[in-house]
Amino acid sequence: MNADTPSPTTRKSTYHHGNLRESLLAAALALLETDSLEALSLRSLAKRVGVSPTAVYSHFADKVELLVDIRTLGFRQLSEHLSTALSCEPDASGERRVRLLGMSYMSFAVLKPNLFDVLFSWSPDLERLKPECIEAGVDSVDVLRQAIIGMLTENGLPASDYIASVGSLSSWSLVHGLTMLVKTGSIEGAVYCGHWSTQFSAQEPESQQRVFEHLMTIEIEGIKAAAAQITP
Repeated sequence: MNADTPSPTTRKSTYHHGNLRESLLAAALALLETDSLEALSLRSLAKRVGVSPTAVYSHFADKVELLVDIRTLGFRQLSEHLSTALSCEPDASGERRVRLLGMSYMSFAVLKPNLFDVLFSWSPDLERLKPECIEAGVDSVDVLRQAIIGMLTENGLPASDYIASVGSLSSWSLVHGLTMLVKTGSIEGAVYCGHWSTQFSAQEPESQQRVFEHLMTIEIEGIKAAAAQITP
């Protein structure tokens, strides 16, 4: 028998690896801490966990199925990250909670850039999505929606489902767009070319933070001003 060929005993043990599916998902998340989405494959996971590729394929038909499950876990991590930010200031006003969520969303993208790509730069065909993945994504957005409702209510403004949804979409669009501009280096490019001052650069974090706070102020005041005028 070739030395590189697994023995019958070894081959059998790969199918009895304890909690193999969970181990593979944990290994995939760990790989994304340092490597890009392109570096992730079922064979690389098999090698990382120490099982045969066949054992991996018994749990995931292909890379898409693996990524859908990673996406589910990623959205849950995002929700936990956002909720943790809010728990640090349990008595914060609705407006403050919106600001905290905006900055926390951006920090998640900085801390887990490759996982963030799985959530928002990769998407499978709709028929490949699983209900739990969709629910996890909705849960992460609902944290912001509840903060918007709280902010509107505290200011005596209408907070119908439609207004809350429009406010959530507007706020999410701003923060996500800003996150992507930072993540792709577009802001640094504009600063480098002299179109914007260095206040916008990550090289001046305090100034950049102040700029982001100003953007959040524009967004929050816009949501409040529009709330009484929106007709579903």
